[in-house]
Amino acid sequence: MAEIKVEKKKPIWPWIIAGLIVLVILYFLFANGDDDEMIDETEQEQVIDTTSIEEENTANWDNNRNDTVGGVDGYLSYIGDESRMGIDHEYTNNAIIYLMNAVQAKANELNVNIDADIEEIRQKAEKITQDPMATNHADKIKDAGSDLTNVIENLQEEQFPDLSQDVQEVKSAVQDIDGSVLTLEQKDKVNKFFDEAGDVLNKMS
Repeated sequence: MAEIKVEKKKPIWPWIIAGLIVLVILYFLFANGDDDEMIDETEQEQVIDTTSIEEENTANWDNNRNDTVGGVDGYLSYIGDESRMGIDHEYTNNAIIYLMNAVQAKANELNVNIDADIEEIRQKAEKITQDPMATNHADKIKDAGSDLTNVIENLQEEQFPDLSQDVQEVKSAVQDIDGSVLTLEQKDKVNKFFDEAGDVLNKMS
């Protein structure tokens, strides 16, 4: 009787394991590629966000150049919340901008050209936020404030002779600011200047 040879089937589990290993490798390859893309996209978004912030800070001055939007009312509304004065000097920076806009708007209303004066003041005031940790912000605020007070006084002398005492109070307030003392240590004096300037501009209506 002839012997029947029976061939044993080769097990298929090695192929299954090999397939799984290949799938795992492919998964990690594609997953890492997606992560890299996500990281790149995140980095791009961060760069865009940073650029936007920088452009916004720069535009803060450029967009307000010769801009009188808000005028005296906008200024009074802004300085109404004095608690916002912080170490980054954003409040005082913006208050100076609003004050310049208010003075410019008042001069336009009275047909008085103060463009040269405002431009000079603007160049001085821009330095207030260039270095948030600088210790001479009060000196810059006082300098810009004194120049603005002089412009207000010129408007008063030409158009509002009865407000001379009010202007003197503004001058006194700005002179009380000590340029050698940190701004945050004399917030009341800085805010008093902003308030007095707003008061006299409001009375010029």
